[in-house]
Amino acid sequence: MTTHSVGAEHMSLLKDAFFGALSILGLPADRAVVLMYHSVDPSTDYFMNVRPERFAAQMAYLKVSGRSVVSLSALALKLKNKEPLGGAIAITFDDGYRDNYTHAYPILQKHGFPATIFVTTDLIGKSDKRNLPRLSEGELIDMERSGLIDIEPHSMSHPKLTELTGETVRAEIVGSKERLEQLLGKTCSHFAYPFGSISSEAERIVGECGFESATSVREGTLSRDTHPLTLHRVSIDNTTSMAQFRGKITRAVDFYEWLKWAFGI
Repeated sequence: MTTHSVGAEHMSLLKDAFFGALSILGLPADRAVVLMYHSVDPSTDYFMNVRPERFAAQMAYLKVSGRSVVSLSALALKLKNKEPLGGAIAITFDDGYRDNYTHAYPILQKHGFPATIFVTTDLIGKSDKRNLPRLSEGELIDMERSGLIDIEPHSMSHPKLTELTGETVRAEIVGSKERLEQLLGKTCSHFAYPFGSISSEAERIVGECGFESATSVREGTLSRDTHPLTLHRVSIDNTTSMAQFRGKITRAVDFYEWLKWAFGI
């Protein structure tokens, strides 16, 4: 075993202990959590992948624990009205991998959990550099029509919007919105910033487009005072144990982020 793997294992154990202990904090009625997934594939070693059996265990835990799992639209409406967020959980996926349809979608259907999938529109029907296939137009339409899954834009080509200016930023945001609206026959209301990269210009354009919410990758819970165009999320990846998952859907995630900031972890 390498020094790196020993260090990673030690850190994982510390995180298990931290989140396991602080999960007793729960999630108050004035807070909410937006979970961020990417791939749910049985074979890839991609860091942002969650194996289907682990995803199934996480969803089963949400069900058994009685947590309120709501759509991103329902959460955005509460934020708009400055209402208590009800200790709710919203589920999101970034990039639009086909395994969201083949592996995650049946599990969500089993529990009746709504979810939002943010799609990079230029990559619909293609594969990424890991040979992970993306969702096809037919799969996107099928999930959208279910009423359980909300398909929303994640830019056209997945650039860091902070590195773009002017009409290029607008084209990425507006182009992806228009492509999905034409494909799905609906108005798209939510946006995910690629890489969580938010510039003042991108946020302004997102607002001008009429989006009800936009999500970042910054970790933390939401409160009724959270700005709807810069929503925090909680990332779930291939290192997230069940102990960590239980803690990440409580205020423990806020304390962990504070510790990272305070001590430069």
